[in-house]
Amino acid sequence: MTIYAASLSASGPIEARQSASEILDAGYEGIVLDAPVHHEAWLALCDLLPKDTVKAIRLFLPYPRALRRHEKAPFLAAGESQGDRSDALSQAGKTLEAVDQMGIPFVLIPMTGLGLTGLERRYLAPTASSDSEQMGRRLSHHEVSARMDSLLFLLSFLLEKAERYATRICLTPGNRPAELPLFSECLACLEEFEGAPLGLWLDTCRLPTELLRVPSIGEPEGPGPGFDLFNKVEGASICDEDEEGAPCDPGQGVVPWDQVASTLRGLPLWCIGSDLEEGRRFLDSLVEDEKPPAGIFDA
Repeated sequence: MTIYAASLSASGPIEARQSASEILDAGYEGIVLDAPVHHEAWLALCDLLPKDTVKAIRLFLPYPRALRRHEKAPFLAAGESQGDRSDALSQAGKTLEAVDQMGIPFVLIPMTGLGLTGLERRYLAPTASSDSEQMGRRLSHHEVSARMDSLLFLLSFLLEKAERYATRICLTPGNRPAELPLFSECLACLEEFEGAPLGLWLDTCRLPTELLRVPSIGEPEGPGPGFDLFNKVEGASICDEDEEGAPCDPGQGVVPWDQVASTLRGLPLWCIGSDLEEGRRFLDSLVEDEKPPAGIFDA
């Protein structure tokens, strides 16, 4: 049975309490904390919520007390400089403390944007072919290797402590060349830390071809590349965006739900960030549609 959760972000305590109450009153079974969650908002949630209510937390939350509400958080999962790396490690430790305090089972690693120009940053359909020229430039650029080194270093720190806090660290495999990590980079991390509590978390606006459970035209029906990784997928953010890249309610944007839905069915946890009532109806519609073929999750 898939757990329905809704994302919550809040700058202050009043907003945090109101949002949490609305989510639970709407019948959702859990909350996923997403940026921003400032320090005072976090304290309010700790006072309000039972320990097992928060199902996942975005890495680097809650923000430190010194970060004001109008300021942009400086933390990067795959920073390019030594200063970025140090800041990330320090704040990651604060997230683990929050995990321990609230018994949160999953920590979600945020995507990191690349500084390279000329790379696609907008939505790409999961069936879209990769631009070989863009991918070639990306693969050979020193910024990507430096950021991957930082990501691996951060994962090493987190995974060393994850079992102690009874949590799993989750990467989101992306498909936009201007972001990191892509599917291949997530795969490299899983191989590097084989056996560690490292999983995957899908984003329906960034779903890579390798994790799309729909056979391509001209190919035999059955599991495709990456199929054996589905036992590592812990959940998904159910989101959509319009043609300009702005977030919108699922079903109102560019995500091809007729293709994506079969990838989502049977996952342990779905998180939605749109209107709560409409969002719940949308999640119900995913469940009511045709079920995946028998044996789809067999490794």
